[in-house]
Amino acid sequence: MRSSKGSAVTLALALAPGLQGCAQIAGLEDREVIPLITIADGQAGPRAIALDEEAIYWANERSDGAQGDATGGALRMQIKDEFAVIDLLAPSLEAPEAIAVDATHIYWSSTDSSRADASCQGMMTDRDKLLRMPKDATPPVALDIEEMALWMGCGRISAIAVGDARVYGVRTRGNRVTWAKKDATDVSYYPTGISDPSGEPAGVAADGDIVYFTDQSTGEIFVDDTGDEAKERLVLEGLTMPGLIVADEVNLYWLTPDGVLRYPRSAPAGEAPVALLEGLSSAPTGIAAHGDFLYVTVRAEGNVYRIRKDNAAPREMIASGQEGPTGIAADGSGVYWTNTDSGEIVRFNDE
Repeated sequence: MRSSKGSAVTLALALAPGLQGCAQIAGLEDREVIPLITIADGQAGPRAIALDEEAIYWANERSDGAQGDATGGALRMQIKDEFAVIDLLAPSLEAPEAIAVDATHIYWSSTDSSRADASCQGMMTDRDKLLRMPKDATPPVALDIEEMALWMGCGRISAIAVGDARVYGVRTRGNRVTWAKKDATDVSYYPTGISDPSGEPAGVAADGDIVYFTDQSTGEIFVDDTGDEAKERLVLEGLTMPGLIVADEVNLYWLTPDGVLRYPRSAPAGEAPVALLEGLSSAPTGIAAHGDFLYVTVRAEGNVYRIRKDNAAPREMIASGQEGPTGIAADGSGVYWTNTDSGEIVRFNDE
């Protein structure tokens, strides 16, 4: 993992007794503490988080003092190893929720905060949105819905996955997963969705043109190759409320009401999912995959876990006493999560 300009702060946190900056590792005798560092605080309800090689991006559900009289949320970033927080958007009524990035753009879902509690009945077809902006835009960017929108409708997007040509959004209350082309060449704001399940989609993961999604109400997982005209195919059924899902080259991993399950992307008929994490006292809220590990947040517990994908070792609690850990992301520079209740962005790095 990369070196950090905050390494001295991290070391001090690791050595100072009683500070929130360190946590016990379960089952490791040769390392008593894991260095944690709060890289941003004073955020108003941070939730989703995303990474690229250079920066951390997150969405705040509420406005704060830095936004003046704005009533919406905020979309923010921080260059890795620097502590300045950058507002990507000028203040507005919009409240960002889910966020994802690729090499050139930032994608996020957003809801007009002045109409967030209104019903989707009637003509309110522009309340909820899937938006994008180039990474090289000069912040703060004034929100231009007509220019930025890939999709508009009613039924907020709670999770996003980015494929090669499309961005996929989970609309739990809209009872579907919607996709929009990255180049905005869809004819209208209602592009063809990949599915119209009868239940409640909860998670989505993309790999090129292949997309997987969960339905927490029907207990099913589907796969669709959006590069062809074939309808989505059932992968698994009979599950208990499958939630957020991630994928690597070999497996699918998804949240359950008390843990994490694994299933091969090319499994023989009849193979059962494997439990990698189970018996949590509260439902997990976020999942990220990097290298040999999965990282899981449990907001109600205040804990963050690391588990091996191959199930070769017991789970590790890499942080406890967190205040509302929710969104989580990981790469070679560390593991990052949002503490929604305390308004913090936290980084974990044990190398």
